[in-house]
Amino acid sequence: MMSSQKLGQVADGIYRRKGGMLFERPWAKGRRTWSSLNTKNLKLAKEELHKRRSGLKLVEEDESDVTCGDVIRKYQLDEYPDDQRQRRPDRAYELEDRFCLNLLPFWDAINVDAVTAATCDKYCDYRVKLIKAAQPDREGTRAVDLDLNTLSNAFQWAIRAELVKTNPLANRPHYHPASKVKHCRETMPRSADELHQLAAVFLNRRTNSAVLGWQTLAEGLTGLRTCEALGLRTDAPPYEPGWITPDGKSLCVRRAKGQQAVNPFCTVTDGLRLVLDAHAKWKKKHYPDSPWYFPSPDDPTVAVGNTALARALLRLGDVAIGHKVTGHGLRAHYVLLRRSQGATDAQIAAELGHLTGGSTVEKVYGGIPANWLNGSGPKLSWVPSKLAWKFKKSHSCQKSKSLTK
Repeated sequence: MMSSQKLGQVADGIYRRKGGMLFERPWAKGRRTWSSLNTKNLKLAKEELHKRRSGLKLVEEDESDVTCGDVIRKYQLDEYPDDQRQRRPDRAYELEDRFCLNLLPFWDAINVDAVTAATCDKYCDYRVKLIKAAQPDREGTRAVDLDLNTLSNAFQWAIRAELVKTNPLANRPHYHPASKVKHCRETMPRSADELHQLAAVFLNRRTNSAVLGWQTLAEGLTGLRTCEALGLRTDAPPYEPGWITPDGKSLCVRRAKGQQAVNPFCTVTDGLRLVLDAHAKWKKKHYPDSPWYFPSPDDPTVAVGNTALARALLRLGDVAIGHKVTGHGLRAHYVLLRRSQGATDAQIAAELGHLTGGSTVEKVYGGIPANWLNGSGPKLSWVPSKLAWKFKKSHSCQKSKSLTK
């Protein structure tokens, strides 16, 4: 501890050491202590002391005592704000919360100024080892990238909260190879036959899983996100989610991600019309009092959980149609069908509720063959092949009757 006899007072609250450096004597934990003013110039020392006593932050703040754990906990405390300082959507909020819990055991005690690419490498090894211990068939590198992305988000918020000045993960390494990234178009039903075959697995198992079969069909035939599909109600008033227009051609929906104004309706196609009719009969029999299209078997007063279908698809996709299927893959199925029928990406984007005029559709679901736009696409049907001929015959009969009138 520094002796007061080695320092002489040169101004009110300012002391000079024998070597010339100036100090103050603040209180810390109930005791007087010494703190350097980082200058030998008395005028600058007075200015620095005034800043400290007035509560202003130093121009150059020492970050050596700030740990990554402090950064993560600040992000948690402020509830994971986005770039606009708004609360993230529920699903993104849940993921950020989960990833922060993954990060803390390793990063908690690491000082911010000690974070390097090598530190990220060590975290990758640590995290992959844990993942493989629980699930040997998983590589784990994708989970590492997601965790580090959340840590980078936490640093970005810490900068805005004036906790740190830089983000050491701004140029972080990435560990999951691009060649191993699975796109949603690789996990979709490739035809109406596969879609209905997948739904049949749920419908034929037991009543509790039947609701997931109807949800599978609805999402595959409308392109709705899961959260959008689960918002549908059978008691909806006009222009509310679940309401069907009087002509029976449009289904009202509520788009997610602030895209409601783009297109608040889905077209009721031949396949969707069949599904809606059959679904109404099923629901009347099993859940007559529930207002939801897809009620929870455990509590019909609420909709089924937003992760129930995704988890079930991971378990049963391979069993049902021989390859993996995801919830986003059902949306990709809708895009495939519409493209095969000659629809442009801009048209499909409007149908999905996108604001990007088709660029997002191309980026997420891949390019579209040029000949499909000229009417040479396979023109995939909304209904399974066993029913397709009936619709073809029915439509031809209706056309011939209209010509004879």
